[in-house]
Amino acid sequence: MIKIKIKSKIKIKKYDMKPAILLFLSVFMGCALCNANDGKPNILFIAIDDLNDWTDTLMSNPQAKTPHMDKLASKGMLFTNAHCAAPACGPSRSAIMSGIRPSTSGNYINKSSLIHNPILNNSVLLPEFFQQNGYYVAGAGKLFHGYHFNYEVQGRGFDEYYPSKTQDLPSFAGLKFSSKLPLGGWARQADWGPCHPDVTLDDHPDGITANWATEKLREGALKEPFFLGAGIFQPHLPNYAPQEYFDRFPLEDIELPEGFREDDLDDVPAAHAKMAHNPWLERIRKTKQWKPAIQAYLACTAMVDDLIGQIVAALEDSKYADNTIIVLWSDHGFQLGEKGRWGKYSLWERATRVNMIWVAPGVTRPGSTTAKPANLLDIYPTLASLTGLEPPEGQLEGNDLSILMKDPDAAWGEATVTTFGYKNYGVRSERYRYIVYEDGTEELYDHTTDKWEWNNFADNPEYAAIKKKMRKELPTHHEPSGVTYVPPRPNR
Repeated sequence: MIKIKIKSKIKIKKYDMKPAILLFLSVFMGCALCNANDGKPNILFIAIDDLNDWTDTLMSNPQAKTPHMDKLASKGMLFTNAHCAAPACGPSRSAIMSGIRPSTSGNYINKSSLIHNPILNNSVLLPEFFQQNGYYVAGAGKLFHGYHFNYEVQGRGFDEYYPSKTQDLPSFAGLKFSSKLPLGGWARQADWGPCHPDVTLDDHPDGITANWATEKLREGALKEPFFLGAGIFQPHLPNYAPQEYFDRFPLEDIELPEGFREDDLDDVPAAHAKMAHNPWLERIRKTKQWKPAIQAYLACTAMVDDLIGQIVAALEDSKYADNTIIVLWSDHGFQLGEKGRWGKYSLWERATRVNMIWVAPGVTRPGSTTAKPANLLDIYPTLASLTGLEPPEGQLEGNDLSILMKDPDAAWGEATVTTFGYKNYGVRSERYRYIVYEDGTEELYDHTTDKWEWNNFADNPEYAAIKKKMRKELPTHHEPSGVTYVPPRPNR
């Protein structure tokens, strides 16, 4: 095994220690995660694909209905200013599972993820880390990039993967639909629609994943400590859900995104157009499918919320309830017309802001929130900290969020970074978003007055000091694209 030595620029200020009594209490509370039998807490790891901030918790679309996620947030800590490491499934999930930022690994696009990237391939992946530390590791659904896994990824670190380490869940293509789909397969994945009445939630691939996780928890036969991963594919396109979810959002009531503006790109550098872009919005508008497409996204999000409620309820009714950490996250955001885009693949707020909720018994305070900048890259080191395990030496580049869980007012880093492509960065602080492209062109938005990022102040000399401060957060190393093929290795 190749050891990885990473020199990272991690921006965390030293924790301002409170009086000794506070330290004692935090240690005492942390012990509540442990039980006398195994000494380590279990982990329920819930991943959601392409879910943006159109949720009750993040409140960026008043039409969204996600009561179960809202309820989960009320039991722990909600990170309201959390962002992805990269606004694409592969690089984002590779960063989560390795703890290595894209600019360090050179993993900028989906097809260079994990086994095709020598740095990532030789890292200790998150499930491997827990397996090596005595955890029983089980998973189902989309945890790594790609709905169809190969054994090299699906098998690494897992004692069990449903339906097996070499078999995938049923394809979405096998579902039946109520009517002809609106775009008729015009573009890969660019379609949506209600399933045929004969198709129940139990038939849906995400329903199958949720049912598997639910049964695992209800049976009470999981070896402890365990790491249980459930990867939900929706609301990633194609957006297919049972009719009942479409009925919750009558088409005549659907509103276009509040953040959309026709002239939004007038003050944006041309470099944005060089990033991955699809023509879906143009086609959607031309065929008068904008509102139906939004309806489908909201419907699938509501379905996902029900499945999350099902899984969490099973945990709460199980013997594991008091000794299980829950972390729920979405891998990046999604634009539904804002900035002329339909999809992710940008460094703007709609594409980078994610859902991240933590429930750590005895550590998180119910109903707590923080607007301190956080990143999905922080999941790995936070789980290591909460379980009292020593992380892989020199590998992890994220921050330990348990510091904020114990004290939301603790001193913290100024900003968090999202990477998309070589030397393209988005830096998000509590107030500002700063974007710099490889060619040096910039964007700067003030979120106290400009939630939708309509006004680019990058050329305004009054903001020169802010830009200088934000640039200090940028990585100092920019690894060239790591699409070098690495031959498969034996599973560890």
